[in-house]
Amino acid sequence: MATKFNLNRQPVPDEEINSHKDFGELVNKFKKQSIEKARSDVSFLKNKKATYSAVIAGVAVICTVTYFSVFKQNSSKQNSHDKIITLQSKPISSPSKKPQTAFIAPPMKKLDVPYTSYKVKAEQGATIKHKTNSKIIIPKKAFLNKQGEDIIGDVEIQYREFHNQADIIASGIPMSYDSAGVKSTLESAGMIDIRGYQNGTPVFINPKKQITIEFQSEHTADKYNMYVLDTIAKNWVYISRDNSLKGLKRHEGEKGLKGQKSLTHEVSNKEKELQKQLDAIPPKIENEKIVYSKKINQLPKTIAPTKPIKVTAGRPQFKLEVNYIEFPELAAYKNAVFEVGTENKNYISNIAEITWGSAEISEGTQKGKNYLLTLKLGKQVEKLIVYPALTGADYDKALKSYESKFNDYKTIIAKRETDEKKLKEEFESKQIAFVAEQKIITEQMIKERIRFQKEQEQQINTNFNSLSNAAKVVRTFEVKSFGICNSDCPERMPTGAEMHPIFTTNSNKTFIRAEQTYLICQDKNLVYNFGREPITYNPKNSYIVCIMSDNKLYVCEKETFAKCVANKENKIPMKEISADINDAFDLKMALGI
Repeated sequence: MATKFNLNRQPVPDEEINSHKDFGELVNKFKKQSIEKARSDVSFLKNKKATYSAVIAGVAVICTVTYFSVFKQNSSKQNSHDKIITLQSKPISSPSKKPQTAFIAPPMKKLDVPYTSYKVKAEQGATIKHKTNSKIIIPKKAFLNKQGEDIIGDVEIQYREFHNQADIIASGIPMSYDSAGVKSTLESAGMIDIRGYQNGTPVFINPKKQITIEFQSEHTADKYNMYVLDTIAKNWVYISRDNSLKGLKRHEGEKGLKGQKSLTHEVSNKEKELQKQLDAIPPKIENEKIVYSKKINQLPKTIAPTKPIKVTAGRPQFKLEVNYIEFPELAAYKNAVFEVGTENKNYISNIAEITWGSAEISEGTQKGKNYLLTLKLGKQVEKLIVYPALTGADYDKALKSYESKFNDYKTIIAKRETDEKKLKEEFESKQIAFVAEQKIITEQMIKERIRFQKEQEQQINTNFNSLSNAAKVVRTFEVKSFGICNSDCPERMPTGAEMHPIFTTNSNKTFIRAEQTYLICQDKNLVYNFGREPITYNPKNSYIVCIMSDNKLYVCEKETFAKCVANKENKIPMKEISADINDAFDLKMALGI
């Protein structure tokens, strides 16, 4: 019988999870399994000492991560912990010399969400009100040093929050989640990062005195779990169900929040006016191009005169009567003879001795230089390529006339080239002015958008804060150890369609090699990180694409990406936004989220 997986089972209660926690058993089991695995390795016998050290270091890491959840203040455990810290502080060097990418790696340093620093008297505790109106509630004697002793005096709390996709991208915090081999991406309802220091040295939270954070969340659904980020195992660790909304009148909060205007779709009147000015520039450039093209086409044109050809001695020749109205270029060849060209393979000497019934001349293979002579006598037809040529005084006269006409031709051509160059320079000058105007208007639009969005966000924050306590969406984080905590809902990677994207810029003239590819889902607070692999997506959802390349950020807006999806086009036009953003808020505005 095939194995069955129940992916929609009811969450296990926290009480049941806690009842099965046994730190001592976990360490012994891990140590035993690690040593058995090491002994089975072929290289174990060759390097037993190094392998055993690695096993002990692995145990030390596990001990350090889980220590404060089982902290006890007896001296023997403290001594043990001291040894663990010592072992942890000497990481085993990897034999590989390849540079290691940081687990938490902001795409650009200037975008990283900054910490806000607060000072707290450890023995007194404090309630800190953050700028987002979140509360950090710290009880008395909440901090311990690495020996497990109570800390007295000032403790510096460093704190920051992450609310949206821009914050997530800017922070570089991975949102991928692996549970039993099933890979997902976490949809966040709010994430925090909290640290503690005394005189620059990290402190620890007393497991009996956890810190409570009342987080002001923008997301009202009751579907999230609590996780902490394990930076050693490089994965999120499930803690419990997020029960923050239990007992709250969530419908009131949702109603209050839905009554507010969306930041995404609102545009100020000034930005609309600037957009009109911006939209008017491309037609102006096109009109100027048409005007200058007409002016260039109206410049005087001339045809180079034909240089006369002198008769070649020994070549077969014909004398013909020519209609100079039909062939005006032959006017210079009055009294000319027509030489038979060497390309005529069918010419025989007796052709000149035959009295032909008719002779017709037409354009040859080289216009203005040679001609096709067609001779007819009854059913006999001969076609020859012939060249007009002059002899003696006729040639000298024709050459003198040619030289005069050629000098006039060069004068006209030089004047046309000068006038054409002048017109092109005038057009390019106007085009540069239009581009400069475009840049100024675009910069004004960005500034106006940021100003207006900040004004809106401030208004929404004011409205949010004015709601009753029962209507607010407050998510409660019970922090037992410093680090990154998240209220999240795992989401499988999107399915339905796949794309092997080719990223371009400068009107598809320049190709960009993406180092990181972020697929931002507008329907949920989600950012999928695809690195350099193909993108999978749900055609029913709305996405924004953001990439990192050569320390620059580029974006493809949702409308443009939607067109690419609709047309099944994998060439994705991107525009650079790095120069216009200085922090996560600017990134949010540039992404339009």
